Amino acid sequence: MTLSLFPRLLRVGLGTLLALLASCSERPATRLGTALSNAACPGCNVVLVSMDTVRADHLGCYGYSRDTSPSVDQLAIKSALFEQAVSQSPWTLPAHGSIMTGLQPRVLGVVRYPAMRRLPQSARMLAEEFKDAGYATGAFTGGGFVSAHFGFARGFDVYQTDGRRFEHNMDGALDWLRLNQDRPFFLFLHGYNAHRPYYSTSADRQALGLGNVSRKEASGFCGRDKRERPANLDAIVSLYDASIRGGDRHVGSFLDELDKLGLADKTVVLVTSDHGEEFFEHGNCDHVRFVYAEVVNVPWVLRVPGLTDHGPRIKEPVPASISVPSTLLELVGVEHSMPGPSLVGLLGTGAVDTASNWSTGTPIYSEAGTAAGKLGSRGAVIAERRGSQKLVRYTGEDSNEAYDLGVDPGELNALPSRHGVYSWAAGLDEWADANQLIDGKEQGRRNKAAENDGEGSDDIPENLKQKLRDLGYVDP
Repeated sequence: MTLSLFPRLLRVGLGTLLALLASCSERPATRLGTALSNAACPGCNVVLVSMDTVRADHLGCYGYSRDTSPSVDQLAIKSALFEQAVSQSPWTLPAHGSIMTGLQPRVLGVVRYPAMRRLPQSARMLAEEFKDAGYATGAFTGGGFVSAHFGFARGFDVYQTDGRRFEHNMDGALDWLRLNQDRPFFLFLHGYNAHRPYYSTSADRQALGLGNVSRKEASGFCGRDKRERPANLDAIVSLYDASIRGGDRHVGSFLDELDKLGLADKTVVLVTSDHGEEFFEHGNCDHVRFVYAEVVNVPWVLRVPGLTDHGPRIKEPVPASISVPSTLLELVGVEHSMPGPSLVGLLGTGAVDTASNWSTGTPIYSEAGTAAGKLGSRGAVIAERRGSQKLVRYTGEDSNEAYDLGVDPGELNALPSRHGVYSWAAGLDEWADANQLIDGKEQGRRNKAAENDGEGSDDIPENLKQKLRDLGYVDP
């Protein structure tokens, strides 16, 4: 370790410093072999970046007109870009639960908001798989609904949360990267930069030509008593874009360091998001309560050295959340037992077909559950996507909306009631009944908790509740 690292290590705190050193001492200095020798990038490092609350259609590489994402756009040049990646939930806890376990939110028991319950102990975590395979594992997150309290730290040697945005945890992430550069590692990087209240610097606003837009324009936006469409919505969306630009800038600094250390060509990188954001496309703001395109269509940019250098674009709809574990593990050759499909087979020549490969046309499910009538909610909702067609079913209302995204990507014009998509409703109910909580012995308690908004939250530390309130979650 060079002396230049010590000032930064002191800033991350003694506890984190000791954990960093411990993770180094516990790991061999040589890169370990992997179980699947025919993997696309055997033994490679893995970096998973979650840019919280970033909708795909607000990134340049997805065709957005503003220059919100120069770093991710640059990464996309040599990455597979999945044009239609569909999240399994419109809010942070269940979406990240699916990302880390490969399980649907309802199987984890965290569909309903506010689901103040931890992920089931019986759910195997992605970091546990990597750790058992000999990888160093580190996470640097914005906390909140991705806090260790909810079970996300399982399998990580280091799980650091020093603030909500990327910049608050970046020094720790970079120091951990340098300390572990000579061994295989799995690093999870997460930030709430694009989450309300849409923080941005003047430099980020200037970069988008928004020098005259004040951050005060978003003050109070989408609060409990401010759910109507504001007159200054365009300015608020501009601030959201600037917050994406800020997060992208810090992600870029991390990717630059990866390159400087000579690790870029032996590291698989996935940049994605848990969910998007609503700006009254369907009469609503924020996220959490609905499963329309603006909240479930997320970026999925996957860099695999030697395999994606030609920048392929994958047009088929895919599940964005549950596909993460199997895809990442199989790309680097880690034999595993994680549920969820792998997207490796869609990467073309050089990729390896596996039993868990995603089949085009397989239904994709997204779901949410909030108290009907509260903050505009229509209650429990499940969506099923097959190809370009989608059914949105409000189960409490027993009402359905069908869309053809091939001609209506914004899901603004429901198909006529005689359309065949509406016949999916019965099968969707059967799917919901068949996919229940993984931990059967807790089923009764969890079902009871789901009937009461917020039940089960009494053990959350008050400081964490306040952090959730600061993120705009009004219920904790």
